[in-house]
Amino acid sequence: MSASILHQAPQGFYGAVEIINKLPQDVLAEMCHEVMQFLQYKIGSINVKALHNKSLVENEALTEKAIQSSVNALTYVFRTAARLKYSTAELTSQLQSSSAFSESAQATLKHIWNQQGKLLFAVDQANQLINVGQLIDFQWKLGVAMSSDGCRNLNTPFVTVLLKVADPSGHVTTRSFEMTVIQFQNFSKQIKEMAAVLESV
Repeated sequence: MSASILHQAPQGFYGAVEIINKLPQDVLAEMCHEVMQFLQYKIGSINVKALHNKSLVENEALTEKAIQSSVNALTYVFRTAARLKYSTAELTSQLQSSSAFSESAQATLKHIWNQQGKLLFAVDQANQLINVGQLIDFQWKLGVAMSSDGCRNLNTPFVTVLLKVADPSGHVTTRSFEMTVIQFQNFSKQIKEMAAVLESV
């Protein structure tokens, strides 16, 4: 018997499965497909907002947080199944033995895994599905300090950087920070050095 996929399920997993069981089959299939695409690095993030807009269940709109929890649960299932190199039959057996997933949800997960599961094996072999975020967007702008404080002098130029990063579950986080012009120039120099190395690969 292979290792259990749900042996170390994260906190909140079974609550998320209850939400998964409520989803219309077409919405769940789309969610599974996006999770698989994300785990294969074919997309940078999972569009939780779009999935949320499609998730009306019996005239009751699930919250965006509930949809994110569902995405997290599916990410855990597929990532763990890839790490354990489950066949479709093994995954189906595990889902059935858990008694948590509805028959409809089991059928959807089985179908998606049967189609794309082996593709995740290759990704797993390449990088062991390292839990690192992915850069989605990078923006910057130049500003001038209009007041003096402990960090900036009046009329001193500075650069504000905005980063959008997707974590392994597909949740997008936005972070911003400021740099002096000299710091930004050093940062730019490092990026150019990285680009030069990549060109030689």
